Amino acid sequence: MNTGTPATNSGKTLRLKEKGVPSARNGARGDQYVEIQVVVPQPTDERVRNLMKGLENIAPSDPRKDLFSKAGV
Repeated sequence: MNTGTPATNSGKTLRLKEKGVPSARNGARGDQYVEIQVVVPQPTDERVRNLMKGLENIAPSDPRKDLFSKAGV
């Protein structure tokens, strides 16, 4: 089951309908909520560091740029 997209950000909450815990009353399953947490590994060797720097040059975006406006602050 693929409910996210390749551009899913850390902190996003996904709702999986009827994939939660069964009810004690009637056995019907509730919804399960999953929060996405993306962890980027630290580069351990020079080759990986160079690849990450190259990627930054290709797609220089700041994920925190519009953080407060998206949060309504």
